[in-house]
Amino acid sequence: MTSAGLLSSIRMERVAEDIWTLVNIPSPTGCEQQAAQVYTKMLRASGAEVEPEAPDPQHPFVVARLKGNRPGKRILLAGHLDHIAVPHAAPARDARTISGRGSADMKSGLAVIVEILRLLNAAGRDFPGEILVAAYGMHEAPVGDSSTLTHLIRRGIAADAAIVMESDHSNRDKAVVAGAGQCIWNVTLRRAEAASHELNRSPEADHLLECALRAAAALRAQDQLLRQSTAGQGLLRPESLFIGQMHYGDFYNRAPDACTLQGTRRWHPGRSFDAVQKEMRELLGALPAFPGVTVQCDLRLTGDAYQVGPNESIVQALRLAWQTVTGTVMPLAGTSVVTDANRLVPLARIPTVLIGFDNEYAHSDHESVRLERLLTPCRVALLTVLSYLESGERK
Repeated sequence: MTSAGLLSSIRMERVAEDIWTLVNIPSPTGCEQQAAQVYTKMLRASGAEVEPEAPDPQHPFVVARLKGNRPGKRILLAGHLDHIAVPHAAPARDARTISGRGSADMKSGLAVIVEILRLLNAAGRDFPGEILVAAYGMHEAPVGDSSTLTHLIRRGIAADAAIVMESDHSNRDKAVVAGAGQCIWNVTLRRAEAASHELNRSPEADHLLECALRAAAALRAQDQLLRQSTAGQGLLRPESLFIGQMHYGDFYNRAPDACTLQGTRRWHPGRSFDAVQKEMRELLGALPAFPGVTVQCDLRLTGDAYQVGPNESIVQALRLAWQTVTGTVMPLAGTSVVTDANRLVPLARIPTVLIGFDNEYAHSDHESVRLERLLTPCRVALLTVLSYLESGERK
């Protein structure tokens, strides 16, 4: 069957049914086992060969393969099974929309993978090489730490290129070739004395507040410096150091014994997580010393910065597919949103692109996907896979 014939064979009603099935299976981060079992059945029904079940039932993953009828390259289609652990109304659907936690992020992308395999298998697997599928949990921070994907990479997941089936909404029509690194930082300030009534506090108790204010000011000043010094560099927003939370005290007339701050640090390719950690600790270490107050800083990597060459075959395949389907040119872009490309490119050295499926309402109070907005990216994804696999011999 020709590429045009395959594109016309996409059936959005099947995609909708698969999304609906997956959305009706709660899979908050760390609780993905049932979703993995159902997705395994979907992949098998599509004609793919599925590897044996993951040995760790708490952090399951699914790996499947669909081999073409002749030798060639291997492309990875990747996506996470978990969704954020934030309450949501029960799943609902009508002729145009499916709502429910995980519908946009990213069970619609997982359903599209199944449709691609189903179509290519039904057409006789008339393509070179192999399609590798990986679906996994433990993605959504702060509970998730990408440990399952990292395990897959370290055990030897191998592909010549990859597509992660999600993208931030602002880049849905762009080829993302650069991603900012991100970590979550936690700063804890403590004083030696226990918390007490304000009238019983010692003169030294106020050192904690003074130190906390100095720390917050230093972090904000560093953010301004980063933004100014990295503005206009490449396709990414300026680097940043963001304060998201600051907790001082727990009652109106108590002098607390601790203060915590938390936020994110985002950086460009060329800077390492180790360098970011060193920078943060030096920044806080330069604060004035306050008797009896200690300052601790912990950082947790969410995803490292990465860059993919615009001339990589997978980037060219994506842009060609987009132009064929839409008739428009797909510009290059960068993203500050952490996706699984932030692991696949730096750790696995796999050139990776993103294709999003109506994720405008991802993580929102009313998460949903509009079925009419899934057909174009579904066609682009299928054509990108075919274009890439037909683009030449394996490296």
